[in-house]
Amino acid sequence: MLRLLPFALLPLGVGCRDALAAFGTDPAQAAAQAGDAAESFERRFTNVVRDAHFAEARLALARHALTPSRLARDTSLWTATRPVGSGVTGSAGAGSGVEHELALRGAFEGNRYRFTTSAQPPTPVAVGDARHRMRLRRLDDGDWFWQTHVEQSLGTMPPARVPAVLHALLASAERPAGTLRVDYRAALPRTTAALSRLATLDSIATTRLADSSTLVLLRMRIDATPIAREMPAFTRFVRKYIEPSRWRITLRDGRTEWFDVAAAQRSVTMRFRTRRGTLLPLTGTARPLPDSLQISVDALAKFGPWMVGVTRMAGTFRFIDTPTEQAWAMRFTTVPEWHLPLLGEALLRAPLRRPFERGGLVFRLGVREQAGVTVVDRDLDVALRESTVMRWLGSLGFTAMSDFQGQVEEEESRFLAELFRAMRRDLGG
Repeated sequence: MLRLLPFALLPLGVGCRDALAAFGTDPAQAAAQAGDAAESFERRFTNVVRDAHFAEARLALARHALTPSRLARDTSLWTATRPVGSGVTGSAGAGSGVEHELALRGAFEGNRYRFTTSAQPPTPVAVGDARHRMRLRRLDDGDWFWQTHVEQSLGTMPPARVPAVLHALLASAERPAGTLRVDYRAALPRTTAALSRLATLDSIATTRLADSSTLVLLRMRIDATPIAREMPAFTRFVRKYIEPSRWRITLRDGRTEWFDVAAAQRSVTMRFRTRRGTLLPLTGTARPLPDSLQISVDALAKFGPWMVGVTRMAGTFRFIDTPTEQAWAMRFTTVPEWHLPLLGEALLRAPLRRPFERGGLVFRLGVREQAGVTVVDRDLDVALRESTVMRWLGSLGFTAMSDFQGQVEEEESRFLAELFRAMRRDLGG
């Protein structure tokens, strides 16, 4: 369900004509390349089906991802099991023995998006095609190490165009709030209508500062009432899990904040400062954006009477900027403050610290050129130590996953497919 949150800000991300034009070197190319990116996600969420192997494996992963010894013993789960040499290292430390892999191919065929397990899934080429790899191995200290890599084809837009799109987007925000509101509605009318069934732009505030920079505040309101009749299961899920959740992501350099986005009380709020399309610190003297920043994450979700999650999960946020790759690389090495009903027992401390020790928890999101096409890819590396508290956290995740599977997921996918279909049609114009 967290995959919905970035999409709630999509009209702000491409909702001005200059930002749309930046997708290509001329209007025709810009429309084609932006349209391919929207179609990639439209296909991904259209009539999703999974083969029997993946459907069963998905349930097992949801139940035991935080207690992976049970998964390692199930030989039917994996598409490949291979030996790894003693002392093989990763961000979590050395490992030996065997590595288990579950690999998938995603492809749009016959108006359905099909996930199929495969020992050798092909490189994604056609728009929307995907390749997923989930790997598990035992570390020398007895802990477990997960590596997840997902790629999805976006078409032929070069990654080098991404900075131009972001630059145009930031520059577009340096205008009065009323102009911004009219602009994104005019540029993406179908997208705005499709998205407003779940999220609406509640307020825009732009403040011109003495140095000619602009401080921007955007607030998106989450409300599933408009889809309650046609998507009742999805609506109930949003009200149970999404609306009560609280999260915040802040990027800073020392004590100076550069960017802030937060969700609470059914609203998503974003704050940033820009001048001539360049991101600036929220306060103080204007200066160039550094190659890396510090990131802080709070994430709390409601499970029954409890708010469960973390606050002050801190790490480094690094920008990768090359002609063939644009990405955000995050590494979390500071143990956060955990919010659990059982917190305070000494036995909980070591397992909850483990993901942030040694190499830390690593997450990367970006676009890169591969085999003549551009793919959006994400990576997650995390080490785990099995324990009672990890088993309990896993049970919470499995409960939410069980609530999500079936009709809820079908309705959520339909909502997203309709959203990206509307966006593709807007961009094609």
